[in-house]
Amino acid sequence: MKTNTSVSISPTAASVCAILAVGGLGSVLFAGESAKGGIPAAEQRGAETEMDLPTTFHKYYGQNANHYKDAEKKIAKIDVDGDLNYDGVVSNTDPGDNGAFEGTPPGLVLGVGEMSKLVLRLAPYRADFEGEVVVTLEVAGINRASKTGTFETFEDEQASTGRIRVWKDASKSVLLVDSGKSDRLVHEFIMDASQYPANLPGVVPRTFYVEGVRPSGEFTGDVRLLTTVSFRPHGSTAQSYAESRKTLLKPFRTSFDHMLFTVRSQPAKKDFINNNAEGVWIR
Repeated sequence: MKTNTSVSISPTAASVCAILAVGGLGSVLFAGESAKGGIPAAEQRGAETEMDLPTTFHKYYGQNANHYKDAEKKIAKIDVDGDLNYDGVVSNTDPGDNGAFEGTPPGLVLGVGEMSKLVLRLAPYRADFEGEVVVTLEVAGINRASKTGTFETFEDEQASTGRIRVWKDASKSVLLVDSGKSDRLVHEFIMDASQYPANLPGVVPRTFYVEGVRPSGEFTGDVRLLTTVSFRPHGSTAQSYAESRKTLLKPFRTSFDHMLFTVRSQPAKKDFINNNAEGVWIR
C-alpha cells in the first residue's frame, strides 16, 4: 500500500526555493542571459580603467582651444553619437544619445549579427596651416580586471572580450575596422590642407555602421571605438605618427571622442518612436 506523505514548507523556505528555481532557469538560457535579449544575470560593469580616461590619450585634454597661450589648439572638433536610448533616432541634442552614456558601461548594446548606425560630426576650427588632417577610427578590447585596461597579448584580449566590426555603409561593402583582427584595428581618412575643409564630405563619412560579432565576456563595455582628428605634417608616416601624436609639444592638439560597446547573444529591447524609419538598427 502506497503511503502519501505531506511536507510542510515555511513561507520563507518557499521564497528561497522560488528564487533558486528562477536562477536555475536563467542559467540554461544564453550563458546567463535572460529570454528575449534581456540583461545577462552574471554581467558585471567592472572597474574604471585608464582606457576610459581621456587624459591617458592626451594630457592636454580639456585645455581651452581658443586661449592665446595654448600651443596645442585643436584643428577640429570630433563627435560620434549612437542610439543609446534605443528609440530609432540618433540625435546630437538628445542627452540620452551622447555624453556619459557613450563612455560608461555598457555603452551601446548590440546583438550578435545586429548593426547600428553611428553618426560622425566634424567641426573644423583651423584652416591656416600646411599638412594633413587625419580622422582615425581605432578599436580595442578593454580589460576591466586591470587598472590599465590592457591585455598582455592580443590573444588574451580576444579570449576575454566581445568583437565588433565597423562598416562604411549598411550593405557592408567596405570594412573599416574589426576588433577581432590585429591588422584591422585602425582606419584613417586623410585630407590635405590645400582643400580642407571643403574636402570633408568626399573623404570622411557622416555615418557608419557597427556590427556585433561575438558576445562580450565577463564585463560590459569591454570594446572601445576611439575616433580622433589630428594634424600630420607632410612626409610623416602612419607608423611614426601613431606615437608622435601623443607628444607634449606639437602644432595642433588632438581632438577625440570614444564610445563603449557590449555585445550580447540577442539584441536589446527597442522602443522606436518612428518605426526605425531612419534605418538606425539593422538585423
